[in-house]
Parts: sequence; C-alpha cells; structure tokens
Amino acid sequence: MTEYISDPPTPPPNNSTRSIDVLFNPIKGIHYTDEIRNRSGKAMGFRPIGGGLDGRIRISPEEVRSLLKQAKIYIDFGPHPGMDRLPREAALAGCVVVTNTEGAAFYEKDVPLPAKYKVKKFDVEIIHKLLTDILKHFEERTQDLKEYREWIHGQGTTIKVPP
Repeated sequence: MTEYISDPPTPPPNNSTRSIDVLFNPIKGIHYTDEIRNRSGKAMGFRPIGGGLDGRIRISPEEVRSLLKQAKIYIDFGPHPGMDRLPREAALAGCVVVTNTEGAAFYEKDVPLPAKYKVKKFDVEIIHKLLTDILKHFEERTQDLKEYREWIHGQGTTIKVPP
C-alpha cells in the first residue's frame, strides 16, 4: 500500500524558525513515544500531529504541513502497513525522520531511510541519545536525508497513479 505525494510541501523554511523539537503521530506507537517523552523530560519539546489536548482530533492537510515545517524531527514507532505518507511528507518538509523497522519500514525498498534513523530494537536510552544528537547537529543531520528526499520526488515516475 502506498500513495504518491503529488503535492509535495513547499521548500522547507529556514531551520532557525523551527520551534518544535519532535513531532509525532499520536495514533501510532504512542506507548513508545510516551516512554521517550518521559525519558527526555523538559530537554525536548514534543508535539502531536492533531488538535485537542492529546492530539487526536483530526486537522487539515494544510495544518499538518504547517506543523511539519515547524519541526526538526518526526518520529514514527507504529506499524508501517506500506510506504506511509507522513514520514515522506515530514522528510520533504525538512524534518529528520526516525522510524522503527515494523512492517514496510523493515524493507529498504519501501522506506529507504539511512540505517541510523531506523530503530531495530526499541531502547529508550539509545533513541534519546539519537534525538539529542539530531537536535544538537540538526543542520548536518537533515542533510543525511537528501537521498531519501530525492527518492520521494522520484516516486512520480515509478508509482502508477490511476487517471
């Protein structure tokens, strides 16, 4: 299962305007995200994609794109039934994407992120250190996803879109 992103977000804003440290999907892998949030304490700011106190109220695609442009990191530790849209949109918005290796994320062909951003075994300390490193060296780490972003842009020639 996949969906071609025919309307990629506009070029990411200046990285100095990114006010959200870590953005996450509150519907997927929330028990993992909660562990990371508890470990990180106030050292990192976490924000769910969505409205309401718990982020579970659906928001518009424009609001999602706005949040992605404000974030430095997008994490997704839920199941990956296919090439999920949110990690790809997050990468195009300039976020560093960190996932697990469940479902399609296990396969390089489906989610070709650099290996250091695909967590094989959940370990809150290792993930906390990874997120801390990304935030400390954001300008460098976001460049690690250059090939992933190029791959996303190239999907228009490989995914068949029905008329």
